[in-house]
Amino acid sequence: MQEVPPDFEDVHIAEARVDVPSTWRDQIVNTNAVATETHPLKCAEVETQTGSKDNQGTQTDDAGGGRPPSPSKVQASGVADFMAKVEGMVAGELVKATEEHEVLEPFTRAADDEQEPATCIHYLSPFQQDAAANQDLNATSTQLNKHKLVVTGVSWSSTGQTIAASFGRYDVVGWCTYPGMLCTWNLGREEVNATRPDTRIDTDTCLMSCAFHPAHPALIAGGTFNGELYVWDLSLEGDSQRGRSDVLLDVRHMEPIIAITWQYNMTDAAKYGTKDKSYRLVTLGADGKVLTWLWHKLDAPVYGYQLMFPQPGVDRKFVWGGACMGFQREPRGTSTAARDKETGLHGGDAAGTFLVGTEGGKIFKCYNDANDVNTKEFSRAVGAGERVELRTPVREGGYQPHAGAVFGLDCSPFQRELFLTGSTDGSVRMYSSLRMQPLLHLEPTSSYLFVVQWSPFRPLVFAAAAGDGCVYLFDLARQQEVVRPVLTLDANGMRKPVYSLAFNPRKPDMLATGDPTGIQIWRLPSSLTSVRRGEEALLRKLAVADDVPEALRGNFTR
Repeated sequence: MQEVPPDFEDVHIAEARVDVPSTWRDQIVNTNAVATETHPLKCAEVETQTGSKDNQGTQTDDAGGGRPPSPSKVQASGVADFMAKVEGMVAGELVKATEEHEVLEPFTRAADDEQEPATCIHYLSPFQQDAAANQDLNATSTQLNKHKLVVTGVSWSSTGQTIAASFGRYDVVGWCTYPGMLCTWNLGREEVNATRPDTRIDTDTCLMSCAFHPAHPALIAGGTFNGELYVWDLSLEGDSQRGRSDVLLDVRHMEPIIAITWQYNMTDAAKYGTKDKSYRLVTLGADGKVLTWLWHKLDAPVYGYQLMFPQPGVDRKFVWGGACMGFQREPRGTSTAARDKETGLHGGDAAGTFLVGTEGGKIFKCYNDANDVNTKEFSRAVGAGERVELRTPVREGGYQPHAGAVFGLDCSPFQRELFLTGSTDGSVRMYSSLRMQPLLHLEPTSSYLFVVQWSPFRPLVFAAAAGDGCVYLFDLARQQEVVRPVLTLDANGMRKPVYSLAFNPRKPDMLATGDPTGIQIWRLPSSLTSVRRGEEALLRKLAVADDVPEALRGNFTR
């Protein structure tokens, strides 16, 4: 209610009220005040405790008062039978897991690292280069290579300090009238004269092969184009020749001596008692003869064979010309008794199993079964001038042949059955002596291949020397889809063929190559020389694999 203002005089005071009805009061919601609370909390205290305590003990010793469990209970459980049943399987799986770990472990480290290059640290030649010789008016005839000799073979001494090279020619037809020579350099000297060898020995005909003694660092053998065998002792003053084969014998090489191998013989070791005389010489000639010699008695061979084998489709046997030879290495830890049992020979007279590559492309597996009885009879017949029929050593000739001459062959020093071959068809093959088909076929070049060799330190590394002037090095431990060379050495820069190569037996990083220009000494990178765990285990797997490239890919991709 509101008072009426005084201006409204026409309105009676009693009626001076104005009622204005409310428009919102009836919309007000009624409210009530409510209070709530929880029920009173109840509290209680409870205690617990064990009712009693006791101590107990056990022991394994039988105090005599107990009785062992009945065997029937153990048998009833079946545990003993189950363990006996699965023991062999579990042991085999554990061995397999260990081998797989050893195989895969090295390839998890730097498998795809970029390959380091090799370095040529020495270039050795007894001849002056043509350009230098034309300018040097004081050059003597011995410094000029007027007979166009090339390096036909290289060999390291047993200490790894001295490199030897034989010089001859491969283009001679018929009887050789060109001279040859043997040169050695001691690389352990502070200063090495690259053009003046420490030893130079001239021969009447081309020297086609050479090989240092495995234990005596000064003994070296050489074979000539006309089939003569020499032995020199480089430690002797003056004349170093220790022996020379008789050129008038009926049982001798009539053609070039292609390969020379020193083979340990237990009979000679027991007879002479010295390391140097414990080895015999085994020579291979292009005439197909394989002859065994006492190096300190080169008057006549003590035994011999002829590579007789039928031509394809012909029953009659023919003589095959030898081109290269390699002896299988005995597995590590193999006893003499086990080896004799395997070969059927006794008294350590076996020189072992060897492989021969021929000019016709065939590969022969041969056995040297000479013993005291037949060597004495052979020596008696040769000394009496009787006609001696040489029998064949070939025991297997069914290996898939190359399409060209097999000039390179080397047996693995880590796996007895495996060997490499290199041919003029440009291919390198890895064989198992137990299989006729190659395990691995590689074609690094279209040129001739003259020599292949395994690394003596890395089981999965090998090298091949080619007619295009290059040396191809393979490492099967490198991860790659296709097996190809991991390192290529351009030996001379003139595409002149590399006829020989040799890994150093004592220094893993040293490699020697020989060609028409001289000898090159290479320092290999550590990636090709550092020994890795698991390589031998993988090599054993490759020896029995049905598909070696697939086996390699499987190991790298797992």
